Amino acid sequence: MKFTRLASLLSITVTALLGGCFAGSESIPADSRNVSLEDFTARSTVDGALVLEVPSEVTAMPITVTKTKTAELGDTVTTETTQEIIASAPGIGPEVASMGDIEFDERVRVGRPWPIDGLVGQINGRPVFAAEFFVPIEDRLFNIGRQGTPEQTRTAILEIVRQRFSQFVNSELVIAEAESDMTPQMQEGLFGWLSNLKEEVTAQRGGTSFGAEQSLLDETGMNMEEYIEQQRKLGLAGQLLRQKVEPRAIVSWRDIEQAYQAEISKYQPPRKVTIGRILLLNSRDGMQIESTKQAFSNGDAFSTVARELGVKDDGLWRTFTLDDGSISGITDLAQNVRDALEDVRIDESTSAIEGRSSTAWYSILAYETPPSRSIFDSDVQLMIRNRLESFAYDSEESNYLNSLRRRWVNDDIRKMEIKLMQLALRRYWQN
Repeated sequence: MKFTRLASLLSITVTALLGGCFAGSESIPADSRNVSLEDFTARSTVDGALVLEVPSEVTAMPITVTKTKTAELGDTVTTETTQEIIASAPGIGPEVASMGDIEFDERVRVGRPWPIDGLVGQINGRPVFAAEFFVPIEDRLFNIGRQGTPEQTRTAILEIVRQRFSQFVNSELVIAEAESDMTPQMQEGLFGWLSNLKEEVTAQRGGTSFGAEQSLLDETGMNMEEYIEQQRKLGLAGQLLRQKVEPRAIVSWRDIEQAYQAEISKYQPPRKVTIGRILLLNSRDGMQIESTKQAFSNGDAFSTVARELGVKDDGLWRTFTLDDGSISGITDLAQNVRDALEDVRIDESTSAIEGRSSTAWYSILAYETPPSRSIFDSDVQLMIRNRLESFAYDSEESNYLNSLRRRWVNDDIRKMEIKLMQLALRRYWQN
């Protein structure tokens, strides 16, 4: 209020003085005097003059307070620095404003403890922060934390954190190894590639830096700098793995042959045989048994006789797989039935097989020969090769990553994993 009043009064005074200077009057009062800028910025010496002062709080510069915390991890000292701005507002007093925005997650219930842990360790000299670690999996942890029994939820949360930590460690090790192998010429090439990539992304997303930035934020949640950094890491990791892993993931022709023979039943499935049966009870169907014998002796087809007798599905009984190619290998059939079927043709009945309570006739209704695929089929070879190469690549990649772990990672790696698991349970496990 004082400042507004001062500005208004100064404006009126200056206007009045300038108006007096240009009024066109040639007479100058005897008690007049010259004025200068100092008359408006210094305390007046005229008795009874109104003195207006701007409060010092309005023009005072804010105070910046810097706090530094140091943490020792093995042979490495990590320093974390925070800054606060302390400003005084007129009539209010000192206010403290932390540098940066503070975001609150509404998914956290009021009154629920929310542990925050910054640095949890380091991997190959790179600090690992809990907040950064949980960002990609936080939504999944929130959802799982509300589902299932407490024990199921706990197991699921630990498994997600364990997988994320393994991927995180592997990624950091691969990137560190790739960066350590880069020559100055390779660094220049990488810089040029990233510059071209940034130009391409900008051109594809509107042609302006602002438009591309907004498009990336809407689609990926990353700004341009974060997106380019992600692509840099992906490029480095991909190039290193192509150099170190792919040359070792070799599949030979012998490997393809062995895989084909191990799954020969898949590519050359055995034949199947469909067998029919007519079964009549001796105590009840005496006349039908005699008429059936007469029909078969006259040369009638098995399916025709079965249809006349009203047998379900015209006598269709079971389908068997001929593993060794012949009926003699069907172990689910009695030996006398197998012997009777050896010499019959399709839809021809066997002789009557009489038992104590029933009489039966059997017949081969059909053979089914599934299509087979030779090892010399190019599609078969390509399918087997791709599968074997995938297995070989995964195996070699695992061996390579294990070698990096032995060479780079310190003994605290397990402690870091346990600490992150404990943090995840305290944050997301609502038991």
